[in-house]
Order: sequence, then structure tokens, then C-alpha cells
Amino acid sequence: MKFVLLPSAKEDLKEIRQYISKENPTASKMVSERIKKALLMLTEQPLIGHVTDDEEVLEWHIPGLPYTLPYRIVNNEIQILRVFHEAQNRPGKWECN
Repeated sequence: MKFVLLPSAKEDLKEIRQYISKENPTASKMVSERIKKALLMLTEQPLIGHVTDDEEVLEWHIPGLPYTLPYRIVNNEIQILRVFHEAQNRPGKWECN
């Protein structure tokens, strides 16, 4: 199974890299690599996440990082909705854009 980053997830990743690299470019690279590894792990174990109130959306906490990946599986494709920092205010429902 492959993954696709929806525009909102791409924007999240961009913001994460920019925010961390202001203080520590090395840490920014490390976090980016760990997120990439997590995405690849998700392709191997797509049901690793837990079901949310929105039955179509699963969430998976990235081990060792304060980020959660909300995603859905559509036509044998993992659609990453966001890359969400756990300190942020969580939306009532994940928007898919």
C-alpha cells in the first residue's frame, strides 16, 4: 500500500520543518527523517492506528515524537490528512483538503 500526503499534511510538514530549523537545523532533519520512517512503517502496517469518532479516520501517534498522523484508507491508498502536534488544539473533526 502507498501513502499520499493531502495538501493540509504537506503544509503541516513544511511548517514543522521551518519551525524546528529556526532553532536547530540538525533536529529539523532528524524529525523529518523520523516522520518519513513512520510514514513508511504505516504503509507496511496500515491498520496500526486507532479508530476515531469519525469511523473513516484512523490516528497513529508517531513513536518518540509529539506528532499524530490522522489518516484514512481509500482504494488501497493511505491518505495522510494532517501531521498534528499533540500540543495543538485538536479539531473536532479532521478536515480533508
